[in-house]
Amino acid sequence: MKRLLTLLLLFVCSVSRGQVNLVKNPSFEECSYCPDWLDEVKYASHWTGLDTVWSPPDWAHVPFGVPDLCSVCSPLLQTSVPVGMKFFQVPRTGACFSQMQMFYDETDVRDFMPRDYLQGHLRSTLLIGQSYCVSFYVSLANMSDYAVDNIAAYFDDGTIDTTTNPGFIQTHCSPQVSSTTVSNDTLHWMKIQGSFIAAGNERLITIGNFKDRAHNRFIPAPGVDTTGIWARGGGFGYYLVDDVSVMAVDATINAGADRVITGTDSVTIGDTLDSYLPTYWYANGRLIDSNTAWLRVRPDTTTMYVVELSRCGGDNITDTVWVYVGALVASPRPSPKEREVLLPNPAQGIVTVSGAAGGELFIYDMVGREVLHTTVATAHEGIDISSIAPGLYMAQVVMPDGGRKCVRLVLQ
Repeated sequence: MKRLLTLLLLFVCSVSRGQVNLVKNPSFEECSYCPDWLDEVKYASHWTGLDTVWSPPDWAHVPFGVPDLCSVCSPLLQTSVPVGMKFFQVPRTGACFSQMQMFYDETDVRDFMPRDYLQGHLRSTLLIGQSYCVSFYVSLANMSDYAVDNIAAYFDDGTIDTTTNPGFIQTHCSPQVSSTTVSNDTLHWMKIQGSFIAAGNERLITIGNFKDRAHNRFIPAPGVDTTGIWARGGGFGYYLVDDVSVMAVDATINAGADRVITGTDSVTIGDTLDSYLPTYWYANGRLIDSNTAWLRVRPDTTTMYVVELSRCGGDNITDTVWVYVGALVASPRPSPKEREVLLPNPAQGIVTVSGAAGGELFIYDMVGREVLHTTVATAHEGIDISSIAPGLYMAQVVMPDGGRKCVRLVLQ
């Protein structure tokens, strides 16, 4: 909820909440060691393969169906970024991603070759009956033979975690979220998203392909000659994975409290509890960044920042923060009447601006786009807003002395 900062005559947001993204280390950036070989996803904190016996570096036990950790710091061609042995790709965010063998054609390979399964830990067990939005991004590795569908996320209490056959196809699992189209783009990151209602015992997320050959749609990867498939290594589908998110479908986003800075200061906006979030950031209506819960900004002039959280079903939500540039001037606590700068609120057709003769009124939508700007001529100026669609807006009244008042304005 917005509270009044009496020093500045502003309404600001102040909420207490936990982290929105329930996935630990969602972009694989927290690493205990720089990967120097294949199968080392365990170096990314809170991630592992299904083969829990092996832990790098352990040459006494051959890893079985374990994903790779790829990083800009890796000295090994197979796992170096952005140029690896099987791919040319930059991370969607940060400096790392995971590489997985998501598919192999059992009829083409000469020996058994395992699937990889990528398992991550959630910050807390999911709540029974709660609906969750799941998203992650994949990119087909350039040296793949096949592209497939059914790239999926499976949630459970750890019963999938096995050391018996960790590389075999886990067909006994029924993933809650799965792609329905073949992901065959080697250039861009493709979003896989879906929602499900939790049973209440899920504490792990496992990403992989849980369908056998007969139940997968697969096509030759771009540039592959199906008559000479062995030239690339025998019927494999390698995928890169980045930016994993699990959050309640009704999750909210926090842009932070309104701030006052001088022209040389920088300030952090947003919520530093989270790292990666599926967000878009706007400054005065212009997209400036994405995929992060917080930003460090240094505006030259007073700026309205809006963060938009992408949720399942297109039900996105926004929050707004103002960064005011100028000297901090103490002001007396306004009376309730003085605080009523816009009347009525909610409004319909006409809004009256009080106590701001000679000032200006700005109205912005919730991603920061200006929808109205007009001069306030009198002490009680009636302004026609009938051209603006009903909804929630931010209104800023610039007073004749340069001061500003910001309120949430509901148009009916």
